[in-house]
Amino acid sequence: MKTFDVIIAGGGLAGLATAAQLVEKNKNLKVLVYEARQIGDGASGVPAGMVNPATGQRAHMVWNAEACFRMLDKRLDQLSSGSSTILKLQNGVMRPAVDEYLAENFRASLENKRWPKGWIEWLEPDAVRNKVPNLKNSFGALFIKKGKTVRTPEYLEAYANYLKEAGVSFIFGGPYSIDNKNGWTLNNGTNSFSAPALVITTGYKARENKYWSELPLNAVKGQLALYHCPEKVSHIPAISAYGYITPVDDHRLAVGSTYEHHFFDENPDAQGAGLLDQKFNELLPGLYPKCNRIGQWSGIRATTPDRLPIAGEHYDMKGLYVYAGLGSKGLLYSEFVASLLAMHITEKKDLPFEISLYRFARMQELREHADEQNNP
Repeated sequence: MKTFDVIIAGGGLAGLATAAQLVEKNKNLKVLVYEARQIGDGASGVPAGMVNPATGQRAHMVWNAEACFRMLDKRLDQLSSGSSTILKLQNGVMRPAVDEYLAENFRASLENKRWPKGWIEWLEPDAVRNKVPNLKNSFGALFIKKGKTVRTPEYLEAYANYLKEAGVSFIFGGPYSIDNKNGWTLNNGTNSFSAPALVITTGYKARENKYWSELPLNAVKGQLALYHCPEKVSHIPAISAYGYITPVDDHRLAVGSTYEHHFFDENPDAQGAGLLDQKFNELLPGLYPKCNRIGQWSGIRATTPDRLPIAGEHYDMKGLYVYAGLGSKGLLYSEFVASLLAMHITEKKDLPFEISLYRFARMQELREHADEQNNP
């Protein structure tokens, strides 16, 4: 049996960021990332991820946006310096107002003093057309200058390479089971690995773990399609409107995403492709006929009732942690929440209530029950 200080089950955004934050806080920690299949195999591996801090119809700034951006930008710069491929397109994010109601909401967001100076601006219809000539007529648009697109598979590959150089071990070993005999043990039928701390970062599948079946996670299937465009598209901003359209490189666009709360198959399907074709045609009717769909992807996102991540130690099983619920803001939240979780694990610092397990009534009840059982 091989021993470590921390085992992280899951090799997506949450898992890699947690591993990095742990070893950067204590380079002597022995950390294992165990991934059943391959890096970014689940929802983290979306071909292009949009980083957008303005959420909802009122374009509210997401939780701790400044800290999230600061830490993500730092990581992107670090990994870009050691990568031979482009990891990000920093063209901003455009949120077109498809009706006057949205236009009012978006203009009102400029008056929200929470937004840092220079992050957002309002574009009148003429300015929108100048920036994206093919865009369907709108009532103007909110432009988020800080927004960006990340080529997620390349980002995750660069991340894994960095972690290996930093001494993090990786095992790709198929299905596994865990138990807590003499510390936490992960067994894949061939080998066993043990550590005093085990972090589950498997997204919506965290609920399939017997210790975490009570997690308030919802599974949402998202599909994305890739299109080849004869004209150059890498200069246009990402467009967020009932999904998103974002450039991947000079001649490829990613169009996503579907929001399927009820599904029977995790794979891409023809219905999803049709919905994505429709979104592309509705938003960019002048460009869609020139482009060809060349690929399709699907993944299952984990969301919480309040759309914020969930992290922390099990209410009864010491040394067992979870980090899930990144939803559609995975890139934006991943690094900052991982830093808080790493301090929670290594320094026993409390997590902010907004991302704590115990902000949900059921989890709070379970903790109180466990405390009564352990401290009669």
